[in-house]
Amino acid sequence: MTTTIYETFVQMWVIDFEIGIFDKSYFQSLVKNGQLKAEDYQKIAGEAYVAPQAQPAQQA
Repeated sequence: MTTTIYETFVQMWVIDFEIGIFDKSYFQSLVKNGQLKAEDYQKIAGEAYVAPQAQPAQQA
């Protein structure tokens, strides 16, 4: 079976997270930008991805 480039990146990101190169916020931004699947975020960070909630506009 052939490993895709994306799958290789996920494997590398798991290691990067484990040794502290990147934190959860980095991978959350990748999910938000469509560069990482939410299910792969869970493989990397060990928890389900939760999309940030939109904040209501603050009145001045």
